[in-house]
Amino acid sequence: MIEQILLFIIALLLVAFIFYVSSALVSNEWTLDKPFVLRLIVLSIVAVIIIPFLRELAGGAGVDELGLLSAFVVLIFVVRFLLVEELPVSEDWLAAIVISFLGVLLIYVVEEVAVRFFDINMLSMF
Repeated sequence: MIEQILLFIIALLLVAFIFYVSSALVSNEWTLDKPFVLRLIVLSIVAVIIIPFLRELAGGAGVDELGLLSAFVVLIFVVRFLLVEELPVSEDWLAAIVISFLGVLLIYVVEEVAVRFFDINMLSMF
């Protein structure tokens, strides 16, 4: 039980860091303040808990691809209304799409490294 809670906290922090890096790459703004950190934490909670729930729900219905697509669309909306509001970008929706894509890509890379080298399912366990 303690290991699962610790792994959950590590996953939240890792996803928050991944979306920080993604948003910093898109906006070229590498500073952090308290409101932005809180937004990153809320985004990581959504990414670690709600999005896998949507994927599993669609997988149970037999439409795996629709689950992945709906999870990505939800992530784009959450990124748009949580993160992009704080970033100095000119195209809000394009920035949200690129940040979401980079974030998902980095999450899959981290997950693959964790499985291959440490035999741990970091982010797909929920």
